[in-house]
Amino acid sequence: MKNHLSLAFLFVVLFARTARSAEISGPPIEDNNYRLDLRQGPIIGSAKQVALGGAYIGLAEGIMALNSNPAGVAFRTARSKKKFDWDWTAGVNDLKSNDFDNNGFSPPNYAGHRIRSLGIMGQYGAWGVGILSNGELLKLENSSNPDDEYVLNATSFALGRQLMDEQLTLGIGLRATIIKLRTTSFDATLGKISGVGWDVGGIWNPKHSGFRFGASFASSIRSAQSLNTTSTSPVTVNGLIIPSDATLPWQFGVGASYRSKSAPFWKSRPWLLAGDLVFIGASDNAVGVESVLAQKKQTVGAETTLSVRIGTEVEALPGRLRLRLGSYYEPSFYSSSDSRTHLTGGAELRLFHTRIWGEYDWGFTYTIDSARDYLNNFVSIGFWYY
Repeated sequence: MKNHLSLAFLFVVLFARTARSAEISGPPIEDNNYRLDLRQGPIIGSAKQVALGGAYIGLAEGIMALNSNPAGVAFRTARSKKKFDWDWTAGVNDLKSNDFDNNGFSPPNYAGHRIRSLGIMGQYGAWGVGILSNGELLKLENSSNPDDEYVLNATSFALGRQLMDEQLTLGIGLRATIIKLRTTSFDATLGKISGVGWDVGGIWNPKHSGFRFGASFASSIRSAQSLNTTSTSPVTVNGLIIPSDATLPWQFGVGASYRSKSAPFWKSRPWLLAGDLVFIGASDNAVGVESVLAQKKQTVGAETTLSVRIGTEVEALPGRLRLRLGSYYEPSFYSSSDSRTHLTGGAELRLFHTRIWGEYDWGFTYTIDSARDYLNNFVSIGFWYY
């Protein structure tokens, strides 16, 4: 067996033993002329980003911004006064979902389904650079090898700079996806496939006021496979006709945020309001993971869709406790399933102050994201920003 496994083969190894005689509707897959679409409908990001309903393009603060707007790597918060500053994040999400991809059918039984986020960035003067990695980790019940783990990792690298007396911030970056099967006991990669795209973004903060406006664009990522066949029959693995390539669609978004020292509904309580509009591109002749298993073409992403996101934050105990509430509309990528609306929220508690490598306040954050057949709740630690 070749060391570099095809993308479809990775899915077969992990999911074949748990594939069901699914009720997925659609014509049978008869050849390799189709794509596997890797898009995700739910917001997968930092604690604050998820709690605000994913509305982060026009806010873009710190390391959290890299998967929404690369300009955030250079944007300075009010707390950041020194020439050199830095930020980091670390978090684990425990996903509980009866229909993660919202295709109308239950997924295979997971022995584990987690999202792990790690990131770090640095700022020097008007410049900023950072890297953020979000990994989706899957283990299945009744797997032939309980140590096998499926990893879908998205890593963003960004470089940014502030201009016009820090009123305009621009950023460029690269997005890389890696899909692999590994044996977690030894962390040995058994096979993988990867792709690279690019993204750009900007933030306009006129006269350093409470208003910010942002925009970002991320290119599509495509990983084609070379399928060699010596006959007219399609290439199969374990009886499944595999796709010719994998794709992640382009995405364009605009957003705005407003920050006030006093909420209109709660005097002397700092308040934040943010909203985004995100357009997600179409994929041609593409299906999802469960379609490959069922060997039926349930078309995914046939049209460009729009996601609306909104979130708010209030500092209930100034300098100590923040409460967040948000919501976002997850458009349906499948004709057989309806769109769904998510309700998000959470709280951030300032814990203590340190003087290691600078003056920093630390916070503990809890976040929840709930919708039809979907639940994501997790905790994280990081810097508390003023």
